[in-house]
Amino acid sequence: MAREETGRIRRPAAARREQILAVAADAFAIAGFRGTSLAEVAQKVGVSQPGLLHHFSSKEALIIAVLQQRDLQDEQYVEAQFAGTETTTREWLMAFCRRNETQPDLVRLFTVQAAESLDPAHPAHDFFYQRNQRVRNRIAQLIEADQAKGRLLSSLDPAAAAAELVSLMNGLQLQWLRDPAIDMCGLFEASLLRLENHPNTVTPLVEPPQAEA
Repeated sequence: MAREETGRIRRPAAARREQILAVAADAFAIAGFRGTSLAEVAQKVGVSQPGLLHHFSSKEALIIAVLQQRDLQDEQYVEAQFAGTETTTREWLMAFCRRNETQPDLVRLFTVQAAESLDPAHPAHDFFYQRNQRVRNRIAQLIEADQAKGRLLSSLDPAAAAAELVSLMNGLQLQWLRDPAIDMCGLFEASLLRLENHPNTVTPLVEPPQAEA
C-alpha cells in the first residue's frame, strides 16, 4: 500500500469504502446518527474529512449506505442457506435470529437507528419504513405457503401474524442487548412452534374419564 505525504496509508477505493462503512457502523451503533460526526469517523479511519466525503457525500448518505450494506449482507447470507430448497416460516426466521446472535454490534446498530428514525426528519426514516414493509410481506408470504401445506394454523391472518412476529423479534433483541443471558432465539422459536399445526400432539385440557374395569 502506498503512503500519502501525511503518512496515511492509501488504500484502493473499494477497500477504503469498506473500511469507512465498518468504522461508521460502530460509531452509529454507539452514539446514534446525531451523536456521530464525520470528523470522528474520518479520524478513526485515518483519512481527512474531505477524503471521506470523496466516498460518501454527506453523513446522511453514509448512514444509508451502512444500513443498506448490512441489510443486504444478512439477506444474502440467509437466502444462500436455502438456495434451491423450500423453506418454512420458522426455518427462515430462525436463520436470521441465529445470525443476529453472532453479531450484537449489528443488532445494536439497527435497534438504535430504528428508534431514532421514528422522527420523520431522520435520514433513515423511509429506509426503515420500507424495510419493515418488505420484511412483513416476506413473512406473510411464507406463512401463506405454510398454511397451504398444513404446517401452520389455518386460523392465522398472515399479515397480522407477520407484524406480531416482527414486533416480537424486535422486542427480544432489545432485551438481549440489555441482558445477553436471555435466550433470544430459544424464546423466539418457542413462539413460532405455537403457531404450527400439530393435530396429533394436542394435549386435552381435561383428562378423559377412565373406563371402568
